[in-house]
Amino acid sequence: MADEKDLFEVCMSWFDHSRDDRSPDLHTVMKCVRFANIESYYFCDQVDSSPTLRQCDQLTQFFDKVRSYHMLPNRRAEV
Repeated sequence: MADEKDLFEVCMSWFDHSRDDRSPDLHTVMKCVRFANIESYYFCDQVDSSPTLRQCDQLTQFFDKVRSYHMLPNRRAEV
């Protein structure tokens, strides 16, 4: 993979291929993406605003931490 953005897009393509069957595994697959290494603007515009990902409670909690990491660089050690 060239970067984490590419990995995220591959994961979303994998999920979109069979949403009903893959929905239970979405959280596990997305945990493999290092969202802290994705550009902040891309994270906010593409990842955090995704309706599909927002429906998963486990990912919503996880993305809250990632959002804090991107927004509060002085507190990254706490996240």
